[in-house]
Amino acid sequence: MRLTAELILKSPDYINPCKDRELNLRGNKISSIENLGATKNQFDTIDFSDNEISKVENFPKLERVKTLLFNNNHIKSFEEDFGSSLPHLRALILSNNRINNLSDLEPLTKLSEIKFISLLENPVSKKPNYRLYLIHLVPHLKIIDFRKVKKIEREESKKLFGQSKLILEKYSTDKNKDKSKTFEPGEGVNNNSSNNNNNNNKISSTPVKKLTEEEKKSIRLQIDNAKTMEEINILEAKLRTGDI
Repeated sequence: MRLTAELILKSPDYINPCKDRELNLRGNKISSIENLGATKNQFDTIDFSDNEISKVENFPKLERVKTLLFNNNHIKSFEEDFGSSLPHLRALILSNNRINNLSDLEPLTKLSEIKFISLLENPVSKKPNYRLYLIHLVPHLKIIDFRKVKKIEREESKKLFGQSKLILEKYSTDKNKDKSKTFEPGEGVNNNSSNNNNNNNKISSTPVKKLTEEEKKSIRLQIDNAKTMEEINILEAKLRTGDI
């Protein structure tokens, strides 16, 4: 079913237990988001649960919206800049959807006020280091999957993703990256750097072994399954030197 202006106008709305004005669009077999301008920015919460939506997209500027509920849909991805249309969104509930990859979460960085998110029962929530990567992407999150973000998790996230360029590139997707500047595991560092004669940078002129595609794949798989910083540091060294 299409999300028409008529459907929006005839759908129930009410003051919910949080004392927010809520629009209830549950269970209408809606397949895509459209025509939300018909809400006239009158709602704090919009409930899209139990529909057939596959992508979070097509939001007009809705400055009042604080909570979006997308439980039990078919969501796999987000429009890249959807967050710019929802400047005051604080809670995003996406339980039981089909988001699969950590890189699919990158548009969440545009949600400047988001505090609460649920991705329970999505394949991505089973990925290694899922919570730590989400904390890295959206540092102001306070609750993930109905569990408070702990200080130790923030510290681990910073250690894992804040200081390791190789690991961060493994988990993230930079569509605008200049391929000539991309570090290729197993290849040497560019010797044209202005510091290549510096004694503290001798490793840049050290020849390293060229890893095969199969070897690279094996190391990347090990990175995905790494559980401690020690394991990650060892794998990072292998990627730099090509020593397996």
